Amino acid sequence: MQTYLLSNVQQANLLYHSRLAPNYHRQPFLGEDNRVRVRRILEDLQQRTGGRRLLDIGCGAGFIFDAGHDLFERLDGVDITREMLASVEPRPNISTQIAPAEALPYPDEIFDVVTCNGVLHHIENIGEMLAEARRVLRPGGVFYADEVPCSDFRKALSALNGDDPMSDLLKSEWWKIAGDAERYEQLGIEREATHSAMVQCYGKDDLRPEKLEELLALCGFRTIEIRFRWFLGQAQIRDTWGEDSARFVEEYLRLLLPLTRHLFKNLTIIAS
Repeated sequence: MQTYLLSNVQQANLLYHSRLAPNYHRQPFLGEDNRVRVRRILEDLQQRTGGRRLLDIGCGAGFIFDAGHDLFERLDGVDITREMLASVEPRPNISTQIAPAEALPYPDEIFDVVTCNGVLHHIENIGEMLAEARRVLRPGGVFYADEVPCSDFRKALSALNGDDPMSDLLKSEWWKIAGDAERYEQLGIEREATHSAMVQCYGKDDLRPEKLEELLALCGFRTIEIRFRWFLGQAQIRDTWGEDSARFVEEYLRLLLPLTRHLFKNLTIIAS
């Protein structure tokens, strides 16, 4: 097994995710609704590429595998956190190994689909990671990243003063960002480790759509779609008035982009 010298940010991520592992199942994006959404995307990517083999970068406890293990003949995953990989459900067509996203232990052009779910904000040098994803993709292969924090949303909420009057909904969303480090500290993760691990949320600013598109293009991706998703209050509208109402509002807000980009929490990337 190859030994890697981890950077300070990677070491912080190792600490952060090893301590998060026992509570990882509580992460909001692991819900059934999101699993169904992601599965539909994986179904589409499999059909588009005729995909037989998938690689999940930063596979964690195996969310992508759970959503699409039966869509591909073989699925591989890499992660730097042994405690996360220990939670991957064993399946005959799935194999995982410890390796960083910036140095994938695979030859060129062997994967039809490369995924990266909830990981990009933990990567210090996104350009290096995207170059590796491009390298291991076959011609015509597709890169798919999801749960990418929207930097416009984080900046808009971070600029608010928590002592000012605001709705319960806005206060809750503001606290999710302003209280990031404090919440994770309750899980035994030091604030400094959280800030270092979530490097693109605190130390760098490469998650802007314009920057991501630039980095993807530099790595050789020619068709790039970056989509805003999950707007502020979407869950409340869905639970009160139904999925169709939430979808209508989401599409309306997309029509108003870029004016409304600060209202969306996440980005989804599909590039080939």
